[in-house]
Amino acid sequence: MQMRHWDRRGDGGLTFTELGFGTAPLGNLYRAISDEEATAVLDAAWQYGIRYFDTAPLYGLGLAERRVGRFLARKKRGRLRGVDKSRPDNEGLPTR
Repeated sequence: MQMRHWDRRGDGGLTFTELGFGTAPLGNLYRAISDEEATAVLDAAWQYGIRYFDTAPLYGLGLAERRVGRFLARKKRGRLRGVDKSRPDNEGLPTR
């Protein structure tokens, strides 16, 4: 299976793969996973064509973001999309 379909969202011209990857489990949401397991999961998603990654600072107090960031740092930017969420006032969020 390879993700080939990209949808346009809004008026800004951005396109997204039809399927995204929610990264909360990479922040140890359900159970603790190693960096190696996280990388293997991200590698599998990438191989299947996923280029839309959804993360947030509260997923493992930034752990998911760091893991995704390290993974994506090795990839060509091209048609990559990322979504990051935080509270408007950033109250209670980690600083790193």
